[in-house]
Amino acid sequence: MNGCLRLGQALGLSAVALLALGSAGCRVLPEADYPVGIYSVGSETNLADIAGAGFNLVTGPARRGFLDAAKANGIGVLASPGSHAGKGFDAAKVRATVTKHDRHPALWSWYLIDEPDMQRVSPELVTEAHQVVKRAGARKPTSLVLYRGDEAQWYGNIADITMVDRYPVPWLPLANFSQHIHKTRLATDAKRPVIAVIQSFDWTAHKNVLPGEENLRPPTKHELRSMTYSALARGANGIFYYSYADMRLKERKYPELWAALKRVVAEVRSREALFEAEHVWWPKAHHFEDQDTRFNAALEASVQSVLLRVKQGSKLIPPGHYILAVNSTPQFHTYRFRLPWETADKVPVTFEGRAAITDGSWVVDRFEPFAVHIYGPLPSASNP
Repeated sequence: MNGCLRLGQALGLSAVALLALGSAGCRVLPEADYPVGIYSVGSETNLADIAGAGFNLVTGPARRGFLDAAKANGIGVLASPGSHAGKGFDAAKVRATVTKHDRHPALWSWYLIDEPDMQRVSPELVTEAHQVVKRAGARKPTSLVLYRGDEAQWYGNIADITMVDRYPVPWLPLANFSQHIHKTRLATDAKRPVIAVIQSFDWTAHKNVLPGEENLRPPTKHELRSMTYSALARGANGIFYYSYADMRLKERKYPELWAALKRVVAEVRSREALFEAEHVWWPKAHHFEDQDTRFNAALEASVQSVLLRVKQGSKLIPPGHYILAVNSTPQFHTYRFRLPWETADKVPVTFEGRAAITDGSWVVDRFEPFAVHIYGPLPSASNP
């Protein structure tokens, strides 16, 4: 049995999609859906609701009853091995937990630590925890979550899966989210999965974490959607949202947010071929009609655009090349970009029932605040 096949079996192919583990030197392409997870699901009685919304991953306990319920609902679990990396790390407890639950088909990954950069837990201590899990015989991958993409240079290649969480609404510009996803992707081995953790809660419920901040609120559907597509544009291989508890548990205070999140996740599910697409370099040139707003608050281009190649398409996303363009700002923009090649045909704007305005070389389009446009499949190059 070759190394890639063994790794694929170890990951539990029914629970993961597109994972490329650098430590194994091979790319795993399982049968399952694109990874879309959610935090803080509470009791296993909520798993049917979560699976019905389109999620296939959750955070949860390494407990047989929870894992069995997750398996019954087709959900993978990101679970703690019994102790988090750090000075109080309990290696014996971790070995016992891994031995007991690692082979469970619903166990997706071992959660080494949350935000070691915020907790000031050194990369050496996180590496030690990763090695203990591996020496305990774990066949499932390890994961860690960073708060700052800058810190990926120290932590990004320790675990098998690197995640990064940024929750900017409304106290930071939304552009801060995509900026840190980009930093993490650049600092992490290209074959190692990077998963973006997106805000789906209201900071009002957590004011003690943001003392002095006012006018707190949950993200809007447009902000949720923009962050989701920004994660794709910046090279994320999967998505988690934080958190279910704030929306549905307790007094169920945020039905509108839960409804908006379900619509966004349903859209991701219907466009999985796009989210699993390969990023392709092209000699991009672009231009903003209003030069005063061409940079977002992170001093990057206000509209982020990337070229994607879909190899195995779907009914909604045929094979071919697509350009994804995401407005990362609350402003309107008239944005122009040069196509990868000249064409004499119309350039369709996917899902919008229209063609882009183009002269065969450049495309020009209007972007509303936080808008997302997808162009393609791009027509073939015109004959010289």
